[in-house]
Amino acid sequence: MARILHTADWHLGARLVEQERTDEHTHFLAWLLHEMELLRPDLLVIAGDVFDSANPPQTALAQYYSFLAGVVDRTKTEVLVLGGNHDSALTLNAPRELLRSLRIRVVGAAPEDPADGLLQSADTVVCAVPYLRERDVRQAAAGQTFEQVAAEIREGLVRHYRRALERARSVAGDRAIVATGHLTAVGANASASERPMHIGGLGAVPTDCFDGFAYVALGHFHRPQCVGSDRIRYSGSPLALGFDEADSAKEVTVIDVSAPDQVVIQPVPIPCFRSLLRLKCRMGALAETLSSAVSAGTDLQPWVELTIEDGSQHPDVDREVRAVARNHPITVLKLIVPQAEQANGADDAFAGRVLAEIRPEEVFAERLRRGGIEPSSEVGIELMGTFAELLSKMQDAQSVHPIIPAK
Repeated sequence: MARILHTADWHLGARLVEQERTDEHTHFLAWLLHEMELLRPDLLVIAGDVFDSANPPQTALAQYYSFLAGVVDRTKTEVLVLGGNHDSALTLNAPRELLRSLRIRVVGAAPEDPADGLLQSADTVVCAVPYLRERDVRQAAAGQTFEQVAAEIREGLVRHYRRALERARSVAGDRAIVATGHLTAVGANASASERPMHIGGLGAVPTDCFDGFAYVALGHFHRPQCVGSDRIRYSGSPLALGFDEADSAKEVTVIDVSAPDQVVIQPVPIPCFRSLLRLKCRMGALAETLSSAVSAGTDLQPWVELTIEDGSQHPDVDREVRAVARNHPITVLKLIVPQAEQANGADDAFAGRVLAEIRPEEVFAERLRRGGIEPSSEVGIELMGTFAELLSKMQDAQSVHPIIPAK
């Protein structure tokens, strides 16, 4: 029997409203290493988005390598690290030959040699599929419509998994075949903190493309969930990466495989190391609201998104809130003051949100509306698709060739 531990979307180096998540990631990685000593998995699968950006900070890199060193020193577990849409394939792949000697396999991008995409053990064959970029699944051609591009991406993704399954079957014998992926499967539920993928959005794959695999370990979506079958799973992110995930339980997944049709799946809850709270009140009830909402049992001080419903009536609302919050063991990370109307009489599409929370796609959609084009119209859909394609190409180029900041 083979035991696999499935996790994804660590996003090391991530921030929330400009606050570092280093302490939370430190707690998570220490917890995960301890769980691995107890669970004794044969393989740890990290299904993409190890880092939050193509240029991760040194603290994030140090956490990553320190964790891998702990796995080598304290367990006998083999590790499979897959690239995600946030990761730089170059950053992940740079030490892969050294890491391979330590039983750590890194697949930052689709390998040129298909054999490099297979990881074999006594009981399983794993098809190690990272985030697939557009160039991995189709040849671009001039003059194609949005619908043609989307269809070719979907077909290319399905074709890639079919070929991976065929290669695995040629060597598997009676061993179970497991697949990985970092993509959008039809039916998955997204969070606001996820960066939309051109290839993932346009090329959302039907779950039947995974027929034949004993288990599919997916990354990209931050809420743990199954799609189509309990054997096709997103493990979700270990941390709530936005306030919209505040009520989402986090987990890693243990998979025991004894035969292709004998798979036992067990979610393992991840402790909450820092509570994210969404609170709403009027100014007169602020002290009472903060007192009643203090979260007990977490290692780190809670962070709060606070909406003051009558805040527009208090010209110095920010100072007043900070003064009251100082008397409570919480940090107000985000203050929302609803405004009924803007000076020009139009609703502000981004009221109460900081710049880091606003996605480029939302800005472009609002620009279309202000230009008299509804994004859901035929013209709007075409323009949104073109924008998504350009944005994806820019993000992919940066992940392959990271921008090095000037000193």
